[in-house]
Amino acid sequence: MPRHRAVIVSDDGSSWFLLGDAQEHEPPYEEDEDGEETRQALPHLLDEGWKILSTTPGSGARDDNSYWLVLLQK
Repeated sequence: MPRHRAVIVSDDGSSWFLLGDAQEHEPPYEEDEDGEETRQALPHLLDEGWKILSTTPGSGARDDNSYWLVLLQK
């Protein structure tokens, strides 16, 4: 039976699990060019063999960033 995960992806390059970072699959943090850490859930899951099932665009309400809801399946 396929498993599914949901990830929010920002146009600033960060991504995180929809319901928070799962402890058993906490994504690695990477430093950007300013030395700030960003969450990298999507690349982490793709490296584990997850495949993108669908992508839904959204927009930010508090800032100028855009967001996407990405559903993955394994």
